Amino acid sequence: MRRFAAVAGRPPDWRDLAAGGPMFATELWLDAMRGRIPGADFTFVLREPGKTVLALYGTVLAGAERNEVFGLPYILTGDARDLPLAEDSLAARASWRVPPPESWYPHLVVMLPGYECHPIGPLAGDPDALSELTGAVVAWARDQGLRLVAFLYTPPSTAALQEALASRGFSRIPLAYTCELALTGEGFDDYLAALPRKRRTEARRELRRLTQAGVVVRAVRVTRVPEDVVGLKCGHSAKYNGVPADRAKVRARLEGLCAESGLLVRAELEGTLVGYGLFIEHAGVWYCVSTAMDYGRHQARHAYFATVFYEPVRLAYSAGVRRLHYGQGSWRAKLSRGCRAVELPGWVLALDPRLAPVVADSARTTVLAP
Repeated sequence: MRRFAAVAGRPPDWRDLAAGGPMFATELWLDAMRGRIPGADFTFVLREPGKTVLALYGTVLAGAERNEVFGLPYILTGDARDLPLAEDSLAARASWRVPPPESWYPHLVVMLPGYECHPIGPLAGDPDALSELTGAVVAWARDQGLRLVAFLYTPPSTAALQEALASRGFSRIPLAYTCELALTGEGFDDYLAALPRKRRTEARRELRRLTQAGVVVRAVRVTRVPEDVVGLKCGHSAKYNGVPADRAKVRARLEGLCAESGLLVRAELEGTLVGYGLFIEHAGVWYCVSTAMDYGRHQARHAYFATVFYEPVRLAYSAGVRRLHYGQGSWRAKLSRGCRAVELPGWVLALDPRLAPVVADSARTTVLAP
């Protein structure tokens, strides 16, 4: 007989549960991302005698900063330009009468801090166990007085979970694309050959212009992050977020990500860092976990593609790696460099009946840009 429990934080057996799971479920990633989703963390588990057989990771949010892609008022009803939503979808939202933000909280977001939702454990693909666990999570959320339950950014590999959510009345809402690059052939020339002719010509031109500008691209293995990387990331974050970055938090997160070993691809101009891509490996896949560029130097204009795609691809072939994971954001640029985009929907259930109509409207009208 299986028993349900809601465990504050992560249970002692998390490492064993996550052993066959995605990189976003590893202790290294969760420790580095601590606090990224502000709220009370829980692990929802099903246990059989002597062992945990299924788990889901979630956070109870009492509120969220504006424009966070895990804040339900923003991603379901707002002008969410951070997500690849079709213009018609955004236009439809402009005419809605949306309940004020405070009426949405507290709510539960079931998602790993890598912006993907994965069940983990021996029964991660078992339809009956997933139905049992999702039902128990909803009942727990009702008992806690939560207003919504949302399983956000569910990849295709979680089809059994998504079927369980649909059967329990959750609304499916498209949210984002995740991008991954599958390498074919034996080397960098094969990667270029697989690109459309226009993009192939453009890639060669970008590499040539970086060389002409005196930009040198090189890769190093790191277990500690150099200060110039921290500084560049802070400047990059401030540009996109509109507020100064917390240098200590940026340093701690980057240090955590490469604690075991990171591949840092650096673009340098006369010894000064002007762009980088940071990769970590999990289960034979390279994950791009951080990037930044110096937008004040025109010579660094093409450093993003060189440090995030071209040089990592060259090195991946040499290392026998054939998959590179790039996640969400900038999806058109990623597609242009050979990635495949896969839709990540969210699944939302309103426990407060006053929120049910707006969730239904979001499910009915939200479409991703083609």
